[in-house]
Formats: sequence, C-alpha cells, structure tokens
Amino acid sequence: MTVHFRNIKQRFTLLAAAFLLAASSNALLAQSNATDAAIDGYVQDASGKAVAGAKVTAQNIATNVQTGIKSNADGYFRFPLLQVGGYSLTVAADGFKEFTESGLKLEVGKAVRVSVKLEVGQITEKMTVTADALIDLEDTGTAATGDILTHQEVEDLPVPSRNIYNYHLLSPGVQGLTSATFGTTQFTFGGNERSSWNLDGLDNTQRGGNRQIRMVITTPEAVEEMQVLANGYSAEFGRAAGGQVNVVLKSGNNELHGSGLFYYRNRDMQARPSLAAINPQRTWNDAAFTLGGPIKKDRIFFFGQFENNPYTLPNALTITSANAAALNLPARDIGTAPFGETYRTIVGKVNFRLNDRNSGYVRYNRFTNYQPGNASGLTITDRGNNFNDHMNGGGVQLATVLTSNLLNELRGGVIRRTQANAPIGPPDPNGAYINITGVANIGYNPLAATSTTEQSDQVIDNLTWTHGRNTVKAGVDYQHTEFNIAKAENRTFTFGGLAASNGFPAVSALNQYLNTLQGLTNPATGKRYTYTQLAWDGGNPNLNIAFNFINFFIQDEFRLSPRLTFNAGVRYEAILFPQLDPNAPYPLSRKIDNDLKDFAPRFALNWRATNDGKTVLRAAYGIFYDVPSLSIFYTAAQVNGDRFLSYSVAGTDPLAPVFPNVPSTGLSSQIVAPNINAFASGYKNTYQQQTNIQIQREIGWRWAMIVGYNLAQQRHGLYSENVNLGNPVSYLADGRPVFGGARPNPAFNQINLIESGGNTNYNAMFVNLKKSMSNGLLVNVTWTWSHAIADTLGEGGAPQDPTNLRRDFGNADNDVRHYVVGQALYAPHFASPAMKYVNGFELSSTFLYNSGYPINITSGIDLNKDGNLNDRPLYVGRNAVTGPQILEVDARLQRAFKIRERLRLIGSFEVENLLNSTNPSCSTSGGCTGAVVSTATAIDFGRITAARTARNVQFGIKATF
Repeated sequence: MTVHFRNIKQRFTLLAAAFLLAASSNALLAQSNATDAAIDGYVQDASGKAVAGAKVTAQNIATNVQTGIKSNADGYFRFPLLQVGGYSLTVAADGFKEFTESGLKLEVGKAVRVSVKLEVGQITEKMTVTADALIDLEDTGTAATGDILTHQEVEDLPVPSRNIYNYHLLSPGVQGLTSATFGTTQFTFGGNERSSWNLDGLDNTQRGGNRQIRMVITTPEAVEEMQVLANGYSAEFGRAAGGQVNVVLKSGNNELHGSGLFYYRNRDMQARPSLAAINPQRTWNDAAFTLGGPIKKDRIFFFGQFENNPYTLPNALTITSANAAALNLPARDIGTAPFGETYRTIVGKVNFRLNDRNSGYVRYNRFTNYQPGNASGLTITDRGNNFNDHMNGGGVQLATVLTSNLLNELRGGVIRRTQANAPIGPPDPNGAYINITGVANIGYNPLAATSTTEQSDQVIDNLTWTHGRNTVKAGVDYQHTEFNIAKAENRTFTFGGLAASNGFPAVSALNQYLNTLQGLTNPATGKRYTYTQLAWDGGNPNLNIAFNFINFFIQDEFRLSPRLTFNAGVRYEAILFPQLDPNAPYPLSRKIDNDLKDFAPRFALNWRATNDGKTVLRAAYGIFYDVPSLSIFYTAAQVNGDRFLSYSVAGTDPLAPVFPNVPSTGLSSQIVAPNINAFASGYKNTYQQQTNIQIQREIGWRWAMIVGYNLAQQRHGLYSENVNLGNPVSYLADGRPVFGGARPNPAFNQINLIESGGNTNYNAMFVNLKKSMSNGLLVNVTWTWSHAIADTLGEGGAPQDPTNLRRDFGNADNDVRHYVVGQALYAPHFASPAMKYVNGFELSSTFLYNSGYPINITSGIDLNKDGNLNDRPLYVGRNAVTGPQILEVDARLQRAFKIRERLRLIGSFEVENLLNSTNPSCSTSGGCTGAVVSTATAIDFGRITAARTARNVQFGIKATF
C-alpha cells in the first residue's frame, strides 16, 4: 500500500517555490557554519582610525587558494565562507606597509576576529606577525554553548571503539554515554535526546527511530573537525528541539598524503565482561587507509578513505544438556551461538575551485554492517537471523561569489539507510517459531524477514550579504523523506505446560511439546496433546510513506561596535505529514493535523567586555522546533486496525489447526482486538526554549575559563494516552483509578492517542577550563551541575495514570546532577640531550563521570489495570532513586618515529575503560531502570543486571606520509 499526500498539489507547489527562490539568486547558499569558517576584522592605522579600501587577502596554506576583498568605510572586512584549515592574511593599502599575519587556524563554524594595525610606509615594505592561538578566538557571530574538536584532537585522542561520535560528549552543554562499537552514542541536549546531524553542511539525520541519530557513519580517519552546538545557536540551524552536531570530512591539498593503520586486540589481554562468568573467545581488529592530494594543483583536490573492522563475540546459549538431548538438538545449537559484526566505511571526496568566483565539492560516503547470528539464551542458533545494515550518502556543493559582498552557495544531497533481517534456519515454507516456556525457543519462521529503508533528498539555498555593519543571511531548505517498510509476520506456537487435572499430574512445557510431537493422547481430557496457543499475523505487511519538510530563515549579524555584536533572526519550519488510510476503522487514525505556524525567533549578543579583549560575554535566547520520531507515524499507518492484524487461538479451540500446521488466513473469530495509534486533534510540533549566558576569561599561559548557565524548556512533548479504558471500578489509596469496566470501543484493545502536551524543564551550570596546545600540553575539562524534570516518559511513552499526566511529574529519565568530562594530551619536546629519548612519545586520555541516572521504582504488577506494566508503588514519585555512578577512562600511549622527511611510523597502545569500572548499562532514554533490579519488593533492589563494556586493550601501528 502506498500512503499518498493529503494534497499533492500543495507538495509540488511548495517544492517549486523553493526552487524559484533558489533560481532568483542565480545560485544557492547553505548553512555555512555547518561546514565552513570565517575571518573578519577591522583595518586601522596607528591612531585607531579606519582604513577604507584596503585590499585584504586570505590564503589557504595547504591549497594555495586565495580569496580577496576590500575593507569598507568602517575599515571592516569579512570572509564568510572559508574552508577550515590554516591561513595567512595579507592587508595592503596605499601609504602603509604591507601587513601579513600567518598561523591563523580556522575551525568549523567559527568566525576569527583579526585586528589589523597598519604602519605608515611604502607598500613594498613588509610587516609580518604570527597569530597567537588563544584558547578560543572570539567568535563574533554566535553565542551558542558548545565546542569544536580540532583536527589534532581527532587525530591524537584515544578512541578505542573507533566511534568518532563519542568525542562529542566532551563538549559543554552535552551529556550522554559512549558506545563501545560503531553503535549509537547517546546524547542529551537540555534534558532531551533531540538533535540534528550535519555532514559537510548537509543533513545526515536518521529520523525514523525513537530518537534522532546520525545516518551515514564516518570514522576518525576521514574526519577533519567536528562541532557541537548545544544551546542558543543561530537561525540557520534548526529541525531539532535540542542540539546540532556538525562533522566536516577531510579534503585533499597540494601535496600527496596518506596513511595506513592496523589495530589488534589480543583475547588474553581483554578483561572478562562485567557480570559474565567466563571470558569468551573473541577476535577484533581494524584496518584503515587514506589517500589525498592534487588532481590539478591549486584547483582540484581529492581525498579517499577505507576502513574494515570485523569482530566476533559468541553469545552463550543457556539450554541445558538434558533438554537439548530431549529435543535432539544438533551440536550447533548447544553451548554458544556465533555472533559478530563487520563494519566497513568508504569515503570519496573531490574539492574544486573552478575560478575566483566558483568553488565546491562532490562527496560520496558509505557504511555497512553485517551481523550474523543474533541468537542467545534459550534461542537456538538456527532460529537467529542475519542483520544487514547499509548506509549511503552523497553530497555536492557550489559556492559562488556574485559580488564583493554577496555570496551564494548551493548544496544538495541524498542519504539512504536499509536495515534488513533474514532468518537463517533450514528452509521450511510452513515453518513457525516454537516457544517451549523455560526450556528452549526453537523452530524456523520463513516470514520473519524485515526490511526498512529510509531515504532523504535535500536541497539548501542561502544568501549571505555583507553591507556596512550588517551581515545578513537568508535561506530555504527543502527535504523529502520516504520510508519503504516490510514488517515481519509472526508464526509462533507456545507450549506453556499443563496444570494438574482430574487426578492426573501436571505436564511440563517440555513434555507437552514432546507428547504433541508424538501425537499422544492426554489422559485427563481424552484428546490428543496440543500446544497452549498459536499466534500469527495476517494482512499487508508492506508500507510506503513519505514526509516533506520546508524551512526558511533570515538573520542579521549587526556590529554595534568592534567590541559588541548583536545577532537577531527568525526561522520558519513546516512538516507536511502524509495522508493516512482514509478507510481506517478508527477516525483519529486517518489523518495527522499539519502544524504550519512554527516561527522561531533567535537572539544573541557577543561583547568583548574589557579593553584587553581577554573577557568575553555571550548570551542567547531562541525557540527551536523539532522533527518528531517518524516511526510514530508510519507505525500508526501500518497497524491501524485494518491493514495488518494479529490472530491468536488456543490449542484446545475446535478451530485450532493441528500442530504444526499454520492457517493461511485468519478467521474473524480469532482476531485479537488490536492496539492502534491515533492522533489527537490539534497536534502541535514539539519546541524548546533555550537561554544561555557565558563569561569567558583568558587567564594566561594559554588557559581560559568559561562559566555558563543553560536553561531549556521543552513544550508540546509527545506522549501516548490509552483512551480505550473502561470506567474505573475502584481507586488506589493514592487516588489512581483502577480500570475494569468494558472498553468503550470493543473493536480495539488499546487506542494509544498521541498527544502533544508534555513538558520538560532543564537547568544547568557549567565550568569549562581549557588550555590550548603549548609546551606540548593540551587540557580541556568541563563540570556540569544540572537538573531535568519532566512529566512524560520520553517521546510517545505512556503515563502511569492515563487520567492525570501530572502524576509523572518528576526527575527526567536522563537527569544527571553531576557530569564531568575531560581530555588531556601531552607531547613533550625536550631540548636537553639527556631527555631527547622522550621526544616523540605522546600520552592522551579522555574521561567521563556522572553521578548516576535515576531508577524508576516499579511495583512489578499492573496496579491500575490499564494494560501497561509501568506502575509505581503507592506514593512513590517517578525516578525517585539515583542509580550507580558511571566512570569511564580511556587512554592512549603512542610513539612516532621519523623514517624519512615525510614518512612517519607510529606505534600505539590504547585502553578502553582503563580502570575496568563496572558501569551499569543505563541509557539516556530510560535511565538506569532497565540496568538494575527496579522492582520495589525485590530483596536485591538496585543490583546491576546489565553492564557496559569492561576493559579492552588494543595495539596499533600507523604509517603516514
């Protein structure tokens, strides 16, 4: 079934409008801060008077690409779109010596302010200075909370998992948990998990899951720099009621350069997994290669990367030997089940400069993950599945200088991810799963295959105009996101055992299955043994559905004085939801109301508060709209009470098929009243109000401190309310109703109405202490105190009391009071002959500590009979207990050897979880509730039941040229 848009004409009219706006500017300009940097400043004479008409040239050291502009009447100049990297700046004016400042380091999303003082003299005379790389050169265009991970940090900090996104957790304003593989690093921004991801200035966000994560994965060897914006970013960024993550891939330059590395983990050096009884057999290695250089010097450059990371880690099977023998299971289904993953990444990128007015890039990147097996516990190997994950992305950019103060940039891109599961058991067209309760899960289901493909196509159009004291940006962003989904069809026989009857003893689940298999008769009933229940699905498992997004913004950076900058802007965002099935049996499952009134103002100021320029005050306020998890909508479209139905029949029912037969179609008498999703009228998009204030002070010796405060208030958060409960039959002592009356609509079980009325409040104070690289030492440490409170259980979660959302008002699932992250890098360089043997060594470390995620104490039973096991004991608030602390320290020791002038060999020793801390497997979406015993009556309440990775050790060798 294809779900069409409610108004096809509206969709194409808006798309045409977006392209007409682009055409009117002759080219398009994208979110420059997502992929580029900027230089601005004032040219003055020795007395401080403005020098107008000075010729200012910025030169990229690696590519020799030069960009020129003239200072205006105020002496002001600006280069708003410069590729990140090292630069020199030259200023020439009649009657003055030529001024050159070298060593400028441009970082993604930053505007570096350069003060130029010209001396009287001949233009042929030279005046040369070297940039003093301060901790954080003044960024005049934004007051966002966040940070940049520079090229050196990407290259030299430990990342044993090879997951580059773990580095983002080092930034102020961000909280979360690392991933031990290429899985998903967990983030929160202002008390929620909402975020938008950009790769080379194009959207790279997967929006189909429960939270927004990266789409196409990249690895450290391909990354130039990364930026995180956690609070108060400008109007050119949007589509998230939370944070922004920007990644810039490497580019080629005028010299041929490359690298090759290999990492290896010796099994005997790995710590036994936390909570595990034995240290299993396992393998892990990683190989990566890069190559870049010129295609045509000063004009066209290429970069390529490939990485391969296979590992194996067998899963334990817990089927007893006696049960395995009784079931006659083959050897492959006993002991351990094979499990592992093979990750591969490919990147290809070409940067070009066609002429002095036109430049850009073309890029392709790919990530794949093959994961065979996936069986464990009581589930045999043959019942497992093979998982394939393919991610592909492509992008193109063309930046054009229209006039000396008007710039355009066109970006377009496609991202696509396909996730598929395929059963691996022996072929059996009439097969099914067989669950023998407490014994084993066996069998094969040929319809267990699933597939989900998410594809987004995007075009972005911005204009940047610098005039007088103003720099104005305006733009449009259009994106089309489509899903193609094939849902697995259930076929499951359950054997649960038989109670004692008519003087005959109880029958275990195993004997019930074996007796059924042999066709024996039950002496208690005089009938043949049979299964307890058969469940299967029927209907159309396939779905195609699409969403459209259109966004506009305009902002003005106004320089009130060389020391004070004000930024004001507004952003408009619209989501065009698809039309659902107009014939769905429940009216509120037929459509989603569009919310087309989402205007988001943004304001920021940046003030150099002292004459010495060493103290900077930044402040910002804005509204930020969100893109909800699109799975909420496509799940509602697929399971709407009509298209895809679940059937169930007891084995003793006269209509029940004889084991192991499975009916080809379901009978109406066997249809289980389905759970469906529906949408409340007046749906509103979630938004977050963000405010921050920061004071930064350079304190000498290349140290700087930032003290800041972040406030985030989320409104219209989504939650699910079951509106198909009968009238209360009683009330608990704390006032909660106990439901038991007949359902208002007997055609359905739960009608989960998606409401947009949840709230989250987040307050945080942070202190960041940073030392830029000098004397071989780099340090960056951030401590955050925060408190997040909410009245919903995450996006789409069900409240404890469907009649009173306020009963869930309490600590948010991701509430962490104390959070400390840091990084340190030491690369000594001694002049003393006695110490020269130390030169070439480098020691680096990252660490993360939090004081514990909350535990939501549960009663373990459905106290109010609403069908959800989320009830807390009487008078117990949500997330009332704090779980175990989490501490992770990673470290790397490496030694570089210079083989030739440009050839280096680097050996490394890297450790993940150096202290081998037993950290619970808490999450930002559920706190520690799922990682510890959380039932109130349990004698071992709080015991860790699931732990994060134990210590891993790996050795590496890398060659660079």
